[in-house]
Amino acid sequence: MSWIPPLAALLGVLLGAVATALADRRRWRREAVARLLELRTTLYAEYLVAMEETGRDLLRVLRTTAVEEREAAAEAAFAAFNLGAARQRIHVLAPLDVVRAADEIFRRLRRACDYVAAADPGDTAGLLAMKNEVGVVRDRFQEAVRRDVRSLLAGSASWSA
Repeated sequence: MSWIPPLAALLGVLLGAVATALADRRRWRREAVARLLELRTTLYAEYLVAMEETGRDLLRVLRTTAVEEREAAAEAAFAAFNLGAARQRIHVLAPLDVVRAADEIFRRLRRACDYVAAADPGDTAGLLAMKNEVGVVRDRFQEAVRRDVRSLLAGSASWSA
């Protein structure tokens, strides 16, 4: 009796199993990257919205709140949009350059909160300087986010080939 036909059949079964396993692994990896991309982009958008709303609320406090009530109102405005909670999720899910950029936004908005608590609402130059500082760090965050998204998409494309 010849061993060649059963050996060929066994080899075919093994090759089929390996090919299926590799295809399953690629699909799993693609799906995992897609889930991570969705999670991160949602979180990044949430952080940017919280940052913008916090800044807008701080400006409202500066313009409309009496001096003696402004410190408490500024603190409430800083806490109102859960910027800190979104930042902590970024610490867990994002790469280091995005984390650093998010931390810088948080620190600048904290300084803006302190500024609002003590500033003269008529100090246009100081207000513009503060807004520019926040805008610069926002732009850095957005660029870090774009790099992260591009790298995830590039990694996903290489796994689908």
